[in-house]
Amino acid sequence: MAAGRTPKQTEDAAQELADGLFVVIDEETEEVLIRSFLKHDGLLQKPNVTKAMVTAYGQVYSMALKGVIVHELNRLHDKFPDWRGFVLPEVQALLGNRSVNPSELVSNRSPNPSEKKAPLLTTNYLLLATDNHLPAIGERSLESEFERAYEWWPKKTEKKRSLAKFLSLAKTMNVDALVADIIRFGKAYTDTTDKRYVPALVVWLNGERWNDEPPVADTAAINAQWDAAMREQVDPCAGGHKWAVDGSCVRYPCPARRGE
Repeated sequence: MAAGRTPKQTEDAAQELADGLFVVIDEETEEVLIRSFLKHDGLLQKPNVTKAMVTAYGQVYSMALKGVIVHELNRLHDKFPDWRGFVLPEVQALLGNRSVNPSELVSNRSPNPSEKKAPLLTTNYLLLATDNHLPAIGERSLESEFERAYEWWPKKTEKKRSLAKFLSLAKTMNVDALVADIIRFGKAYTDTTDKRYVPALVVWLNGERWNDEPPVADTAAINAQWDAAMREQVDPCAGGHKWAVDGSCVRYPCPARRGE
């Protein structure tokens, strides 16, 4: 932007960037995605910043832009799998969402309606192909999203009621963010909590527990269990040591050395 530029000049400049796929614009939702931002701003190399990125993703209204973000994330994951942000469960969940290759987006915003092969007008300029290219989430797709999330939940009870609650929440919530939260908490419960004490998913949903902190392992209890187990371990050298050439005992974990 510069002083003296006309609206037409600004629109032409934006169109040029869009035609070159430097940006993707959704005119209906009035949102713009700078494609290289994910790569060059370091969002995926700092876990805390990555979490903020996932939150921002959930606030995007455009289904087309969301699909492009997922596409870019998958490209970066293939090229830079060691970036720290990719280990986060919520990012792993995003990688499985619907993906849209931006090269498939058409920049011609006003096709001739009389042309039979004209692309269909959608929330991002135009999407190629057919009516079901990146469809709105219907009940069948929502059930598929539920199944993907439920697979990660460690306690397989009350599934029917859990699905009903999920479908109800999907009417007012961002589905991708909800699925990501279910997967994130499901993994946390699996790693830290006896299955007997994990709530049924419907209970978790009713309590809006995605707003809580995920469970974490009780390191003090784990260390105490380990210390107790080590104390009960039979002394491997109760019948005498067996010395190696260097004077150490070969029976692990005996720390004894010959002559000491």
